[in-house]
Amino acid sequence: MRALAASLAVALVLTPAPAAHAAAVATGTLTGTLTTAKGAPAAGVYLELKPAVGDVWMLPQAWTDENGHYTLDLPPGRYKVGFHFHATMSTQWVPRATRDSRATWFTVTEGGTTVVDEVLFPTGGMTVTLAGHTDFCVEAIGDRFLSYACTTSGEVALTDLPVNLYMVTALVDENLVGWGDAEVTEDAVTPLEIVPT
Repeated sequence: MRALAASLAVALVLTPAPAAHAAAVATGTLTGTLTTAKGAPAAGVYLELKPAVGDVWMLPQAWTDENGHYTLDLPPGRYKVGFHFHATMSTQWVPRATRDSRATWFTVTEGGTTVVDEVLFPTGGMTVTLAGHTDFCVEAIGDRFLSYACTTSGEVALTDLPVNLYMVTALVDENLVGWGDAEVTEDAVTPLEIVPT
């Protein structure tokens, strides 16, 4: 029994102990401010990153605060930065791009701070009516922007749409019944009446 106890004691002494604290991962800081086209802070917007190397799912997540500001510690590397809008299922990439292929790479260095500010596209809105119907849904599709809404009152109001030309489809009971085009301009509400086909 003493021999077994002595062997275990030797094994425990010879087995390397785990480090008390894991080595800190080297990071750099990505920070910036997102504002509207009018200069107001854009709060609550999800920061979308695309790393040049590695898995995007391993990166921390961030949203802009009430001042449109964000700060994120990241592993050193190159990143494309975008701002994702759930309501329009779209991302605006820096600088003012609708596709990540048009975005700029930003380099985060160990111990350094990389500042990436962005100004959102100008926005406007549209109201959509469907001749002869009060209960319908619409889908507005622009250059990588999408908005979907339904009504039972005869008019759908779509707001905060990036300035763009939109193809708008109308659906009744999930069936396509008509479509039309609408040009959304800055700070204006474009009316569109769709006539069923």
